[in-house]
Amino acid sequence: MSETRPDYSPLTERCPDEVVTQVSQEILELDQGTRIAVLTLHNDADRRPETLGPRSIQALLDAVEGARKLAENGDVDGIMLEGTAPTFAAGLDLTLVSTLAEDPETPLELVGRMGHDFVESIRALPVPTCARVNGTALGGGLELALSADYRVGHPGTKNIGLPEIRLGLIPGWTGIFALPRLIGPENAARVIFQNPLNNGKMLTSAQANEIGILDALTSSDVRSDDARTEAVEWFGRVIRGEIRPERPQESDQESPLWSSDGQDGGELRTRFEEVADATDTLIRRKTSGASEACWVALDIFRKGPLESRAESRTRQLDVLEGLARGDQFSSSVYSMLELVQRRSKHPSMVPPEVTPAEIEKVGVVGAGLMASQLALLFLTRLQVPVLISDVEQSRVDKGLDWISKELDKNVSKGRLTQEQAEQLGTLVSGTTDTSEYADCDFVIEAVFEETKVKQEVFADLEKSVKPDCILATNTSSLLVSEMIEHLEHPERVVGFHFFNPVAVLPLVEIVRTDSTTDAAIATAFALAKKLGKIAVGARDSSGFIVNRILGVVLSEAGKALDDGAPAERVVEAYQPLGFPMDSFALIDLVGLPIGVHLLESLNTYQGDRFHVSENFKRLNDSKISPISNQKGGLSPEAQELISASGEGSSVEEIRTDVENALASEISRMLDEGVVPDRQDIDLAMILGAGWPFFNGGITRYLDRVGAFERIR
Repeated sequence: MSETRPDYSPLTERCPDEVVTQVSQEILELDQGTRIAVLTLHNDADRRPETLGPRSIQALLDAVEGARKLAENGDVDGIMLEGTAPTFAAGLDLTLVSTLAEDPETPLELVGRMGHDFVESIRALPVPTCARVNGTALGGGLELALSADYRVGHPGTKNIGLPEIRLGLIPGWTGIFALPRLIGPENAARVIFQNPLNNGKMLTSAQANEIGILDALTSSDVRSDDARTEAVEWFGRVIRGEIRPERPQESDQESPLWSSDGQDGGELRTRFEEVADATDTLIRRKTSGASEACWVALDIFRKGPLESRAESRTRQLDVLEGLARGDQFSSSVYSMLELVQRRSKHPSMVPPEVTPAEIEKVGVVGAGLMASQLALLFLTRLQVPVLISDVEQSRVDKGLDWISKELDKNVSKGRLTQEQAEQLGTLVSGTTDTSEYADCDFVIEAVFEETKVKQEVFADLEKSVKPDCILATNTSSLLVSEMIEHLEHPERVVGFHFFNPVAVLPLVEIVRTDSTTDAAIATAFALAKKLGKIAVGARDSSGFIVNRILGVVLSEAGKALDDGAPAERVVEAYQPLGFPMDSFALIDLVGLPIGVHLLESLNTYQGDRFHVSENFKRLNDSKISPISNQKGGLSPEAQELISASGEGSSVEEIRTDVENALASEISRMLDEGVVPDRQDIDLAMILGAGWPFFNGGITRYLDRVGAFERIR
């Protein structure tokens, strides 16, 4: 193959600083004389996962060529590819490709061609091949594994998947063609579309094995010294014909599955079409239809069964360069690398050189759903005693019962053993007597969202807890400083705002008042990390970061509705923002009472620029729910209650109004010192509100559309 390989030097020469993933080779001889060449991906960088840039792919092509010669000479009976745990291959080097894409002279189309060439070079090897997925396998890394004849993994491996559409690309190194034909359209759509659009969810090795991406799992954990030996021996048995992996969903990997006129498609054709239609709906619901990569990927997914592998390859190559040079890809790289991976690990507002306190017992005031979710999180993550309380024993019992059932669910899902669940169950208790919080190190309230109620809770707690106990509020929109103005020791109170559902959304807003000590803030940041959350700091201000900005979204939607614009027009105007739901679906999700309360709170503290929609209040008073329908907008029952004079603004005017209002409010937040930097706002909106990766941070989007310039 080397004599016919295209010249990739015009691309590789432009990557002198690439951290190259290299490939080493070892030949293992097994029982019965079976000889396997093992190709191991590795780099010399400390704690940097193996990625696939142009020079790395070139190294892989060279290694595969060397292995091919061994196979042709009869020196080996099989070839295995493996990574260096905890990474198999982390996929495309996003930073490098994003930088290359900025130069119009770079032959960027060669990145796609190189990816396809390494996949096809592995598929063309004359002996059986196997990928030992011994760590993270994302994007091009998983496509590398899919190019092998077989795949074996280990318990304990996470982060297996195809996240490309979230990053403004497609699985364009054959994954979008090959995966549906390996595991069926339903499972493939889960990996290609559903998981990336569900906060970037990826698969564990057990899940990948269950749906057929992996053919087998070893009994040894990926960290075990025996893991590699087991995987190699399994592959040896496959080579000798002693094992034949079952693949009930697999179909032809080369030819069209049915003709373009629909003949001979049968039941598989119906399944593909149903999955594609459902995915269309999902894209509209999760991205407001604003993601270019999602639509390109869905088009290729739909046409995949009608095409040969070579035809699909051409289609993938035709779109890859355009996507890679597009703004949505560069915005996604900013979102992923600059915000989620870098900024989140170095949050602002963390006091330097302050030792956080140890948290050995936690109290949760309240036993409703939100409080119970918090108690479960503290319990499972910290594995320390957790005490919940409420004014009535029946409410306490209900909260404890919910926690018990959730522990049982974790057992059924394999997240906990029965023994672990029972042990955790002994650590959680309930009371109606807040004096029992006396030995807690951290107590958080999650009671009714009313300042007076929270003032009473804190006044009561202050009588019970020890002097160094940190008190926290989970308020979403009220001023923390008002809750604590009558306390003797307001300095130990912090805002510690989780987002619902607690187990899913990763953000915690840590709020500092003028009284809060460095020690309390340092402990709050350390605690958020132990809980597996990403913390963003904020100065005390109504709505903090995320809800203050979402308040603008709801305010402008309500204003447009009150001015006479049909709900469908408002939904259309908001689509380019790419929120995971329209504004009416959002207010339906959080609940009309909460949405109206948020707007009223912001109106009280921030002024009339936060519009409290009379129509929203009317809908709230009517108790009609839900208010959003499947197409976006309002249900017929809700529409009948809408009252407005005039025809309202146009789509373009509504969009400009919301963009300008967002830019204005964010500018105010920065001027007020709510956060010190734009990136804090961008990160919080991505993690707490589902702001899409493909639009970059919200401030980047508003820059791009000229909103900040317009309000000057």
